[in-house]
Amino acid sequence: MVHFAVWPLLLLPLAAAAFNDVFDEELLIKPLPDGFVYSYFQFTTRWQLAANDSLLHTHLVSRSLAELFHHYDVSELHLSFTNGIWRYENWGFPVVDAGPGAEVWAWFANAKDDGEVDGRWKQLCGTLSGLFCASLSFVDGTNTFRPEYSLRPQTHRFGEELRVRYAALPREIVCTENLTPWKKLLPCKLREGFASLLTPDHVYSGNYHSLALHVRKLCEDAECGRFQLEVRQSVSLVQDQRLFGGKDWSVRKLFGQGMEGACTLAASSKLYVDVTDRSYEMTQVPTDVIRTTRGGASSVLYEYDIKQFERKQRMFNVAAVDRADPNVVSLIQPPPIYSKRFISGVGQERGRIVTRITNTHWTDLNLIIFENIPWFVPIYLHTLKITQGPIQLTPRTVKYIPGRQRERPSHLEIALTIPKRSTLELSIDFDYIFLKWQEYPPDASHGHYLQPSIISVLLPTARNYTSLPREAALFRDSFNATQPDGYFLQLRTEALLLTLPIPDFSMPYNVICLACTVVALAFGPIHNISTKKIVAKSKEPKDKPKWGQKIRGWFGKGKKKVEEVEGEGSGDKTELVEGEK
Repeated sequence: MVHFAVWPLLLLPLAAAAFNDVFDEELLIKPLPDGFVYSYFQFTTRWQLAANDSLLHTHLVSRSLAELFHHYDVSELHLSFTNGIWRYENWGFPVVDAGPGAEVWAWFANAKDDGEVDGRWKQLCGTLSGLFCASLSFVDGTNTFRPEYSLRPQTHRFGEELRVRYAALPREIVCTENLTPWKKLLPCKLREGFASLLTPDHVYSGNYHSLALHVRKLCEDAECGRFQLEVRQSVSLVQDQRLFGGKDWSVRKLFGQGMEGACTLAASSKLYVDVTDRSYEMTQVPTDVIRTTRGGASSVLYEYDIKQFERKQRMFNVAAVDRADPNVVSLIQPPPIYSKRFISGVGQERGRIVTRITNTHWTDLNLIIFENIPWFVPIYLHTLKITQGPIQLTPRTVKYIPGRQRERPSHLEIALTIPKRSTLELSIDFDYIFLKWQEYPPDASHGHYLQPSIISVLLPTARNYTSLPREAALFRDSFNATQPDGYFLQLRTEALLLTLPIPDFSMPYNVICLACTVVALAFGPIHNISTKKIVAKSKEPKDKPKWGQKIRGWFGKGKKKVEEVEGEGSGDKTELVEGEK
């Protein structure tokens, strides 16, 4: 019996060795200049595969995600659920940028034509909708885009043709129903490691939170004989320090609890605290102090190796006490580029969409602006204006595909150069139109949301820049990762709220009430007439009483007289009628 119990334990390392995959978890805590704290969680799984290996036999990678790549032949997938607005002007740039609501785009390989890609795209969004309990099943041809310049694949391309599809649902509400299935895709689920800190009450009480999933297939050569499936799940949180009673913070204050230890299946579990230009006194001595220089910007980070700390103490918690002089006010240095977007105009006939972009850098920057215009907002290309004060600028390239009502959105991509230390405005006019009454949302007076614009730029400096390089998988790969060609950045504008002309929705209600009243009043008589039979019955005359009977009736001579007679010995009562004596 001992041999049978020991053999399975000996075979476990051999079974694990058959899967060439590794899992890492990281957490970055970065205090922001205006009293907020930015927390970035990243869980990365890398799986080395050969051409003959099956994606359906998984170990650390979730089988649900592997099946998506297997059935729909996806080369790259990006998905995010975001609530709140990232304030670039005050906070700089996040590690992973995402627009408000739900945003998804994917690259497909080995497709014959666009019709086949559209079919795969529709099925993929439906599968993701069920997997993450989201409204991605509403993605169809009316809100799907095919950007040509703005979105580029993050995989190694060897001449193969990839087709992209992009969609955004800015009205999507992010809640616990999205967080729970997202955490179940992790190797340790939600019990161990940094995932145990993601409690719903602390995640959704912040000023900004974003769940993201990025999966890509990296081939080593053109034949893709060996490739790597990389799954990167991330969470971005921004919380107000004033809710914690001051500028001091700790892991327990931010997330409501400490951490019992690292994920058992993780190869590394590290916490990074950005202390650049900060006078923090940490309660825990860091494992290492990292000084990194990237693109002319220097940073100092404290590294905490959770696997080393869990050997010393059961519950891990680190706190930062701010020792800076409260009388000293630090100036916020704006990032090299940021933008604003709004709607202008008067009345309910014609409006204007304005995108304002500010360049604070000392050199000119080349931009690509991707405007997402839904089909119910008809725009006029001849009204497109790009101005820098009184000066009108000319774009380098304009790609425009006009929209078609109830079939496809308007596609507008603009390549231009923004001068140094300047602000430009891009505006285009549109019409307010009436929709069919079934096309209005349940709260029609709230309005319709317009997807945010995507601005792509190649920065010459890494100031306020924390994104990962294209070839990197882990956050620590960005340390001292200077890129001579520049630093690619994408930032999203705000989602606009547009109030279209609304019909009188009370009129159908009044018609329904009136019609129901008429039917109710008419139903009773009609039902009686149609179900009952009317029979005429003659009234028979009765015999008239005689005068003698009337007189006796008046004087009561026909009444009975009752006498009680006591029986001898029995006590019974007997009623005697006068006529029977």
